[in-house]
Amino acid sequence: MNMKYSIGYSQPKRKLASSRRRSNKNTSGTIPNIGFNKYMNIKKYSTNVVNSKKKVKNSKKSLSSAPFKKKIRKVLYIGLGVAFFVGCVGLIVLGIYLKKIGDALPAPDQLIDRSSDQSTQILDRNGELLYTIFGDENREFVPLEKIPENTRKALLAAEDAEFYQHKGLDYLGILKAFIQNIRGGKVVRGGSTLTQQLVKTTLLKDLLGDEVYERTLSRKIKEALITMQVEQTFTKDEILQMYMNEIPLGGVNYGFQAAANSYFGKDVSELTLAESALIAGLIQGPSIYSPLFGSNPELAKVRQNYVLDQLEDKKRILGVSKEDIDAAREEELVYKTNRIEIKAPHFVFYVKGILEEEFGPDIVQRGGLKVTTTLDSTLQGIAEEEITKGVEENKRHNVHNGAMVVMNPKNAQILAMVGSVDYWNIEDPRVDGNVNITTSMRQTGSSVKPFVYLNMINKGYGPWLLTPDIDSISFGPYKPKNWDGRYDGLILARKALVLSRNIPTVYALQVGGIDGYLQLMQKLGIEGIENKANYGLSLGLGSAEMKLVDLTNAYATLANSGIRHDTTAILKVEDSKGKVLKEFEESEGQRVIDEKEAYVVNWMICDLNGFNDRYANSSFYINGKKLCGKTGTTDGPKDLLAFQYNQSLVVAAWNGNNNNEVMPGGWSSTISLDITNSFFRRVIDRYNEFNYNRPAGIMTTSVCTDTGGVPAEGVECNKQATIYIAGRAPQADNRKSVEVCTENNSIPTNLDVAKLYNLISTKILLTTKLENPLQVEAYKKYMLGVGSYIFEEPQTAYCPLPLGPDNAPVIDISRPTSGQQVESGKNLEIAGFVRFAGTLSSFSVKVNGVDIPGVGVQTVNADSSFLVNYVVPDSSPSLNISVSVKDSAGKIDTKSVSVVVSNVTATITLTAPLNGDTVKRGETQLRAVVSGNISSSGVTFLLQSGSGQKSVAGTKEGANTWVATIPADAVSGSTKISAKAISSNGEEILSGIISVKVI
Repeated sequence: MNMKYSIGYSQPKRKLASSRRRSNKNTSGTIPNIGFNKYMNIKKYSTNVVNSKKKVKNSKKSLSSAPFKKKIRKVLYIGLGVAFFVGCVGLIVLGIYLKKIGDALPAPDQLIDRSSDQSTQILDRNGELLYTIFGDENREFVPLEKIPENTRKALLAAEDAEFYQHKGLDYLGILKAFIQNIRGGKVVRGGSTLTQQLVKTTLLKDLLGDEVYERTLSRKIKEALITMQVEQTFTKDEILQMYMNEIPLGGVNYGFQAAANSYFGKDVSELTLAESALIAGLIQGPSIYSPLFGSNPELAKVRQNYVLDQLEDKKRILGVSKEDIDAAREEELVYKTNRIEIKAPHFVFYVKGILEEEFGPDIVQRGGLKVTTTLDSTLQGIAEEEITKGVEENKRHNVHNGAMVVMNPKNAQILAMVGSVDYWNIEDPRVDGNVNITTSMRQTGSSVKPFVYLNMINKGYGPWLLTPDIDSISFGPYKPKNWDGRYDGLILARKALVLSRNIPTVYALQVGGIDGYLQLMQKLGIEGIENKANYGLSLGLGSAEMKLVDLTNAYATLANSGIRHDTTAILKVEDSKGKVLKEFEESEGQRVIDEKEAYVVNWMICDLNGFNDRYANSSFYINGKKLCGKTGTTDGPKDLLAFQYNQSLVVAAWNGNNNNEVMPGGWSSTISLDITNSFFRRVIDRYNEFNYNRPAGIMTTSVCTDTGGVPAEGVECNKQATIYIAGRAPQADNRKSVEVCTENNSIPTNLDVAKLYNLISTKILLTTKLENPLQVEAYKKYMLGVGSYIFEEPQTAYCPLPLGPDNAPVIDISRPTSGQQVESGKNLEIAGFVRFAGTLSSFSVKVNGVDIPGVGVQTVNADSSFLVNYVVPDSSPSLNISVSVKDSAGKIDTKSVSVVVSNVTATITLTAPLNGDTVKRGETQLRAVVSGNISSSGVTFLLQSGSGQKSVAGTKEGANTWVATIPADAVSGSTKISAKAISSNGEEILSGIISVKVI
C-alpha cells in the first residue's frame, strides 16, 4: 500500500518534470523541479528498514493514518509548485525590473556631462566672471581631470577609500547594517558606498518617485540593484566624476567646483589638500559642518581632521604621504566673505532679467548657460569710482546716491552700468542700494530738451527759430519759470537750448506739438509715456518719468546721427555643451531720425559752430576735444542728470536720493556734469571721433536775432550765423526803418522841425510772422513794449512841437549863431522855427533895433520855419538880431543873437578925459571906443610928457570900449594923451590927441 501510494503519488510528478525538461530545456531561467522527486524516492525506500515487530505493532495505526499522509503529500506538492511558480515569476519580474532600470539610466555621456541644475555664468565682454547664477543649487560641472588628485583622494578617504576595489556594494557593511536593522525592527543603518550615494543623489528620485523617501527594506534592495546596474554601465572614473559634481556641500553649493569658489574663492583646480579635506569632510552633514552655512561651523575643522586622519590611515590604499598630510594640518584656511561674489551687480541682474524673459527662469537658474555680456570691466570700475567720488564730495548738498550708464552709440551696447552708489547699502533709504536707478522711472528735467527741439526741427523749423523768453508768453494754466528766475528776451532756439531756458523750450514744444514729441520719444525707445492724456506742456521740462538707460539710448541715437540700435547687454549665450543659443550680430540699425535733423540738433548741443556760449561751457571741452551734451535738474531739486557724448561714447549720470529728499544747492551742472566730465577725462584718449560731418542738404545763413528771419538786402539788424535744412529756410526779414513823431507815433508832416527838436524816433516795421500763432499777441505786446518795433505802417500827421510856459510861443533861431562872424556887404540868412499853439498875430525881425522891412506873419511857413534875408552893412562892426512873435492869445516870445561884422573900416575915438582936463595919477580913467574890427592885441593908451612917452594897455569893457587908469608914476604937468590899435587887416589906427594936466 505504501509502495502503491509512493508510486501513485510520485510518478505523475516525474512525468511532469520530465515533460517540462523536454519542452523548456531550462531556457526560461527557471529552476528545474527535480529535488522533490528525489526526496520522495528516499522516503519510499526508507519504509522497508523498520523492524517487523514494530511494523506489526503499528499496523493498525499506519492503516488508520494513511489518508492523512496522503493529504500531507498533496499539500507539499501544491506548496512546492506554488513556490516554484513564484520563483519563476520572481526571476522574470527581477529581469524585467533590471531591464527597466537599465533603460531608465541615462547614457554615460549624458550623465557624465550633466547639464541639469548647472549654474549660469555671467561674463564681461573679455570673459571675466561677473556672477554665477543658480537656483536652489549652485552647481558648475568640471571634468574629473580638472580636479586635483589630492582632492579626489580626500573625498575617497572621507567616503569610500576602497571605491576602486569594490563592485558598487559593500557587502560587509550591508551585513552589519542588516543585523542592526533586524535588531531594531526597522532600518536604522545603511551600508552606502560612493556609488550608492551617487544613485541616491542623482537617479533614485527619477526611478522610484516618492518611494525614494521611504526607509524600507524593499527600497534598499531596489537601491542595491540600481547601484549594481550603474557599476555595470559606467567606469569608476565616470562615477567619481558624477559624484564630485553632484554632491551637496553646504548652502546652495553642489559639487566641488561650486564649493571651491564659495568657500575659498578659487577654482577647484587650485584647491590645496587642506582645503580639499575640509570640503570632503562636509559631505556627511553640510548643513551642520559648513564653516559658512552650517549650524555648527566650528565642527568644520573637526571634520577636516577626520579626513586627514583617514588619509593617513588609508595611505597604503590612497598613497598620500604623511608629510603632505602634516602640512595640510598646519595650513591656515582663509574663507571667503559671506557676501555674494558679484561684480557690476545691477548690470548682472539687468542681464538676468533679459535672460529669464527670453529663456525662462528655470533655464537661467539651472541650465548652465555661459553668457558673455557687453560690459567692459575697466570702464565699469571707472564708473563706480566716479559715482562714489561724486556722491562723497556732494553730501554737503544732501546727495547720497548716484548712477551711471556708459553706452557705445554705434551699437547701443552697455559698457558700464552703476545702479546705485552701493548695492549692499539697503539700510539707508536715501540709497536703497538694491534698486537699479538706471532702470527705474524718474523725472528727467531739462535733459529731454534736445528732443523737444528735435521734434520742432522735424516740423520744419531750425535753430534759427525765434523762441521768446519773455514774461508775456502765456501757456494757459501752466506757468513755467526759468531756473534762474529771469528772462532773456528775444532769443533764438539754438541759444535757448544751450542756455537751458524753460519758457522758450515750452514754446518750442507748443510749436512742434505734444503728439509729435510723444511719437518721437517712442521711436527713440522711451517707454511709459504713451498716454497723451497724462501729460501737457510740462513734458518739455522733463515731467514725464523715464528710465535712465532708455534716455541714454536716445542720446546714443543722436550721437549715431539718427540711427538707433536696441539697447544691448548680451553678446553671446551658450548652453552647458557650448552650443550657441544667441549671439549679437552687428547691424546697420534703424534710422529713426533724419540724418539732417540729427545733425542740426548736434550742431546746437555740440556747439559745432564754435559759439562757446553753452552753459558750463568749459565742462564740454577736454584737452581741446569737444563733447556734446545736456544737463537736467528737476524741481526740489530731487533729480540731477547729465549726458555727455561724442561719436564713440555716451555717458549718463544721475544723482539724488531714493526717498526723494531734496538737495539744497545741488545743480546738475555742478554735480552730475562734473561726474560725466571726470569719467570722460579718464577715458577720452581711447576715442578719436569728436566732430560730425555735415550731410548734404544743410545750408548756412545768417538771421536777425530779433526775428529769426534772413535779412533782405539793405536790412540792418543784429545777425547770428545759423544753419537750416534745404527746403526749410527761415522766412525773409523785410523790415524797414520808419521815422515817427515820438508823441503821436505818426509819420510827421513837419519831419525836419520835429527832428530839430528831437521829437522823432526810429521804429522798425516788422513784416516777418511769428511761427507760433498762439503767441502772436503776447509777442506783439512785448515788442511794442520794447518801443522800437511796430507791426503796421503809421499814418502821417503834424508832430506837435514843445511850447513855453502857459503854452506861450517859442522862437528858436537856428542861424546865424551867437558870435558868428559875417562879412559886410554879404547876404545874411536869419532862419529858425516858431513853436506856437493856435495862430500867430505878429512876427518881426529887427537888426540893431530896426525892423527888417517886409517881415510879418506870412514869413512863418506851414512847418513853423522862417527865413529872412538881410544884407550886412559895413557901417557897424556888430549886429544884434532880434526875433519877436505874438500868438492869437497875446502871448509873446523874443530871441536875440549878436554877430560880428568883418571887413569894416576900423576907427578909434578917445572919449575920456576931455581935452584940457586936469587928471590925477592913479585915479583918472582913460576910455576909448573902437568902431570896426581890431586885432586881438586890443587898444593901447599913449601918455606923452616932457620926460618922454609912456604906454598903458587897455582893458576891453563891453562890445567896443577899452579902458585904463593913468599910472601912479606918471609925470606931473602937461601931458598929451592918444589911443592906438591894429585893425583886422593889420593896419595901425590912431585916435585924436588931447592935452591934459597931470597932478
